[in-house]
Amino acid sequence: MKADAAALVEVVVTQVAGSAPTAVGDSLYLAASGWRGSVGGGAIEEALKARALACGEQGIGAVMEFSLNSEHDQCCGGRVVAIICPVPRAATPWLQENAPRLYNWDHRGQPRLLGAWWRGRWHPAGADCNPEPAAHEWPAGLRVGPGGTYFLKRATKSHPLWLFGAGHVGAAIAAFACHLGYDVSVFDTRPEWNEAARFPVGVTRHLVAMPPAEDTSPPPSALVMTHSHGLDFAIAAVLLARPVDYLGVIGSRTKAALFRKRLRDRGFGERELARLHMPMGLSGLGKRPHEVAVAVLAELLQRRQGGIP
Repeated sequence: MKADAAALVEVVVTQVAGSAPTAVGDSLYLAASGWRGSVGGGAIEEALKARALACGEQGIGAVMEFSLNSEHDQCCGGRVVAIICPVPRAATPWLQENAPRLYNWDHRGQPRLLGAWWRGRWHPAGADCNPEPAAHEWPAGLRVGPGGTYFLKRATKSHPLWLFGAGHVGAAIAAFACHLGYDVSVFDTRPEWNEAARFPVGVTRHLVAMPPAEDTSPPPSALVMTHSHGLDFAIAAVLLARPVDYLGVIGSRTKAALFRKRLRDRGFGERELARLHMPMGLSGLGKRPHEVAVAVLAELLQRRQGGIP
């Protein structure tokens, strides 16, 4: 296949039944620079890539069903259905920026990309690619109606993660969190620590110590790990009085007991103190910066998946 087009073909998972290493809405696309994204890896991804290459050569769409059974050297037992769509060059920014996209099936029964809602308006993939009214308000996934069958892929939402402290642990957490769907902001007054070279591209850095005055939607997860225990306490007290999704503070059990006593003295009740995760993260995974980062992000991921309160 020639790699002279900006984007050539996209694979989107539309249905998953049983155990499978992917989810509805997962996608990958082939651009001039190679494959971007993922639909689960392993045998399923390689099979879909091979089929997508063939579809790209022919300029057609296809529906592919993959069963994770012995036929494909798999034993999970699940079933995955994915659509494969040719992608016009103009659609490359929509894919890169994770814009909400709409697909349907043409008169030949082949899936196609209709277009995307990008930068505040509808961008069609072709002259006849117009959505039904209010299509952008549909629930994500498959929809069958009078106008045919559609699939709406919504943008993946990034959850705000505030890191107070740009030290070794903060940098380690930021490095992982950016790959886990978090919109990371770092707060630290020390420019020699809070510098761009220490954090991934996309991390927002604030040369201030305290959280912003206004609340955000959705509420952020906040991790407090500054160079000063006094500053840790001041930040924790401010955030405990505000709507945050998760409030974690680094420290020993002794530090945690002292903080809770001081917070009670300030008038915080047991219901409020129950929201304080201190020491933060799963226990017993180590004290080195990257070990702490794994422990904390594992706890946040459990919460995001509904595994723990």
